[in-house]
Amino acid sequence: MHVGVLGADHTWFMTMLMICYILTPLIEKIWKRIQYKKTQWGILVGLLIVPFIMAYLLPDYIFFITYHVCFYAIAYYVGSNWKRLGKSTNKSAVIYFIVMCLAFATRFIGRIMIDGTKLYNLVIVNYTHYVAAACIFMLFSIIFSKAKMLKIVQLVDGISFEIYLCHYMFIVGPVSVMYITGNWIINSIIVVCIALLFAVILHKLSKGIRKILRVHST
Repeated sequence: MHVGVLGADHTWFMTMLMICYILTPLIEKIWKRIQYKKTQWGILVGLLIVPFIMAYLLPDYIFFITYHVCFYAIAYYVGSNWKRLGKSTNKSAVIYFIVMCLAFATRFIGRIMIDGTKLYNLVIVNYTHYVAAACIFMLFSIIFSKAKMLKIVQLVDGISFEIYLCHYMFIVGPVSVMYITGNWIINSIIVVCIALLFAVILHKLSKGIRKILRVHST
């Protein structure tokens, strides 16, 4: 959970991400076997409650690695039933927007009143983070549901994860290029160009590794 290299701090989530990916086949089998809607809703409610309980029972470092699995399982259910649950209407967009605002307001009020407590640091922060993120995702899916995908957007989208992994280390840390010139605009452009270059290289390496794994798996 702690990355010791400045500029690579944002990669802390990779541990959690790999755990979720490893558990994906199990999560898929569980959701497929449960056919009754009441049982499904009961499990969803349970998955929402479990992180709250874990926040008070587990050490912080274990909690931060494991609680994401509960929200991931919920997201997997929603994604698997997107055609049924993902309603792209103006009314649903308004609801998502209101819920998002309530999440931000809860986070803001909680920070003022109970910052530093388990209730805020482990419960309110994480719940509001996921709720707001889900609402933003839903809003964007509605707003851009009928938009045509530009080629440049497709290109950047294809390497967006690699861009996220690479960009920050060129802003701060031992390989930062933000101080090459005295102009921050030029430095920012250099950061973007280098981050894109390394993102493309990382994407091609990843693609090659996946190809090798597919060959060996068959």
